[in-house]
Amino acid sequence: MTYTARAVAEWVLWLAAQKGRKLSPMQLQKLLYYAQGYSLGMTGEALFGDAIEAWTHGPVVPDVYRLYKRYAGNIITPPGNAEIPDEILGIIDVVVSEKSELSAAILRNDTHDEDPYKTTNQGEEITTQKLEAFFVDKFWTSDEEDEYEPIFDTKEEEIRFFQESVSDEKKRALINASSK
Repeated sequence: MTYTARAVAEWVLWLAAQKGRKLSPMQLQKLLYYAQGYSLGMTGEALFGDAIEAWTHGPVVPDVYRLYKRYAGNIITPPGNAEIPDEILGIIDVVVSEKSELSAAILRNDTHDEDPYKTTNQGEEITTQKLEAFFVDKFWTSDEEDEYEPIFDTKEEEIRFFQESVSDEKKRALINASSK
């Protein structure tokens, strides 16, 4: 299921607050980029349908930018409560756990060094195809020397197996384990 970037932004802000972390608008933008990338890389499905564009300071979801730009470089007030759907909680939790402690400047620099941003012209959309191609390698391998069964000939076979046969609980555990 695909959500709106605004909803995902609220969930990210809420979960970050639950972990005692405060986010600026730039940090939020980069966490949305990573959430979308992780979802595409892990499941092949977009987390939200809104476009991510390449702006001067990195990836930006314009609709979310407009919503929170009044905070400028200050901390965003998180929503009081949010119910994150179970099927995406693992992805959002990994992104918040891994990335929310990083400063806006570090997140900016990190995204600038990654292919989806580097290969997109300023003001253009960073396509889901670019995001998936980049992030899929963070989670999947077709390495035949893998000691785990079953052995897959391609990443696509491994992804299809994962999507069809692994429970949501195990998916969350794998996402959490792969981020450590």
